Amino acid sequence: MRNQKLFDKYKAQKHWHQHPEKYAQKFADFLKGQKFSGKIIDLGCGNGRDVAIFAKQGFECLGVDKNKEEIAEAKRWHSDCSFELQDIERLPWGDESIDAYFMINVIHYLEERKALSEIFRTLETGGYLYLHINISITDKDGKVDYHGHGLQKTIKAIPRAKIVSWENLERIDAKPIWHKHQILEIILQKA
Repeated sequence: MRNQKLFDKYKAQKHWHQHPEKYAQKFADFLKGQKFSGKIIDLGCGNGRDVAIFAKQGFECLGVDKNKEEIAEAKRWHSDCSFELQDIERLPWGDESIDAYFMINVIHYLEERKALSEIFRTLETGGYLYLHINISITDKDGKVDYHGHGLQKTIKAIPRAKIVSWENLERIDAKPIWHKHQILEIILQKA
């Protein structure tokens, strides 16, 4: 895992389980507006909260995570949803076989180019990828815990990726310790 120190710093209280549900709801609303009828895969699904949101909206969905404990927790909390242990950098699906992906606050723990290459290999033409990316994370003293150098450039260089939506956001989390996220929220479509 890339950025293991960053992961370890914030994992104690699994603060990512407390992130707002609005991001999954926003993507669900977008897909409904596109008359989407395929399957959504939540990459790095954690406790499965966002998979449950997609399921409640009537979408076929699957949550995947590389962490066995997270998958076990997701299955306990959302027994009516589907979850699998998977490595995002080595997706098991065939070329152009997935309709949509949702990934929130995960890409900075991966080899970005490798993960994005796998996602776009398996994403069908016309399919969507929702990315919620930390551009930077700073603590209350202004110390930079993470900076996604070059990530925006990497995303713009993805072959066959059409930018549907691109928005800069800021979010402050108080737990487990105060920190501020500069976020890039993107929806890409495979052309």
